[in-house]
Amino acid sequence: MTAKKLQLPYFITLLLVVVVLAFFIFRPFLATLAVAGMIAVIIHPFHERFTKILKGHAGIAALLSVLLVAIGILVPLVFLGALVFMETRDLYFSLTSNGGNYFGLFDTLVTQPVRSYIPEFNPDISSYLQQALSWIVANLGILFSGTIETILHLFLGLIALYYFLKDGKRFTKALIELSPLADSHDEEIMKRLTVAVNSVVKGELIIALTQGVLSGFGFWLFGVPSPALWGTMAAIGALMPGIGTTIVIVPAVLYLLFTGNTLHAVGLSLWGATAVGLIDNLLGPHLMGKGANIHPLFVLFSVLGGVAFFGPLGFFLGPLVLSLLYALIDIYRMMILKNGKRHA
Repeated sequence: MTAKKLQLPYFITLLLVVVVLAFFIFRPFLATLAVAGMIAVIIHPFHERFTKILKGHAGIAALLSVLLVAIGILVPLVFLGALVFMETRDLYFSLTSNGGNYFGLFDTLVTQPVRSYIPEFNPDISSYLQQALSWIVANLGILFSGTIETILHLFLGLIALYYFLKDGKRFTKALIELSPLADSHDEEIMKRLTVAVNSVVKGELIIALTQGVLSGFGFWLFGVPSPALWGTMAAIGALMPGIGTTIVIVPAVLYLLFTGNTLHAVGLSLWGATAVGLIDNLLGPHLMGKGANIHPLFVLFSVLGGVAFFGPLGFFLGPLVLSLLYALIDIYRMMILKNGKRHA
């Protein structure tokens, strides 16, 4: 009788120990697996099309989808990240060795006009900018200086993506069977998580990245220094409700004006208003669809908080966590609260 009573506590203790050990074993690869899962959700429609074309050969379809991701997404992102890293590093060394010109220009454009209204306004912009640049160099250096580790994670991420696409339905079914919730609740969670991921990542982030790339191209075209870095900043700015890329484009236009490049300043203004400004109207309806309608303010903070917590991968992992949170809250609101009120 005593042995039977000890069986359950013993099993739970053993299970917890093994789960903790498994967590530490998988911990170095959790971010890689999470990003691979997120990409699998986004490109799943392409995988389904390939599967139909190939008459049910899910393995070959998954391989084609992975090649599509590698060529169309990962290669440009790695190239862009390496470019941003080099530009940030060069700008950091330039500011630390000879930042007088930059800070003198900032003093003329911003500090002196504001000080005429607020005499106490005297920001230590050099310290703030150098701290921000050193953080970017340190974090991007982890990705682009540790070449072997980066290649390993990319390779493992592509393998994980292949199996998520090929065996995703089996994985989902296994999770539903293990969950203590009702199957209908589990299926609804999966469905709403998919909708939230598509809404936030495929909608908000892809539009922001597109605006950032076009902004960076405009900076390069009209002679703004470090175009990849400021294009990246424009992508983050694009997530700000009501502000968008203007938070970076306007200072760039003013920089060109005060350095005597009036024609380039006019060109960049027109580029920002047309090529960049119209992206929301052109891509938004196609990418957002009937999404989760998560407010852009929360998307912005999820990106910034994700980057602060996870590093550069937080640009994707932060919104992924937000998507999961939104899906769970939606399930709680739609099912648990509704059922509670019904029984009351």
